[in-house]
Amino acid sequence: MFPTAVFGKGFMARDMGFINTAGPSKHQAVALMVSADLTVFYCCTMNAYQDTLYVHAQRQYYRVCTIIGTVNFIFGNAASVLQNCKILPRRPMKEQKNTITAQGRKDPNQNTGISIHRCSIYPLGGLTGVQMFLGRP
Repeated sequence: MFPTAVFGKGFMARDMGFINTAGPSKHQAVALMVSADLTVFYCCTMNAYQDTLYVHAQRQYYRVCTIIGTVNFIFGNAASVLQNCKILPRRPMKEQKNTITAQGRKDPNQNTGISIHRCSIYPLGGLTGVQMFLGRP
């Protein structure tokens, strides 16, 4: 189901790109799903539209990465830290709004979340007239 997925504990990636070329009309188009514990991504790019980066489970760290997408494009139920990353919302389909994160926690006692530390968030290209939210409203 996810051709680019990480399941092995301690996985590290550097200077890699993960892209889903499905385009906006295909709706959910995950570029990368991560379920492994203690993963590190350094200087990597994740590029898609809806649901770009699926931080599925465990503990994950992203540093100096670029994440591009539209609807809920960083989502899941992992303990994820994004540090010094570029987060680039792009133009969604008509009648859609951009939502950067969508936390998938169902149990309020879980110690999961998406932490955005010292990241830059700015639109990709000429993105005007589009509603945008940091988290799912």
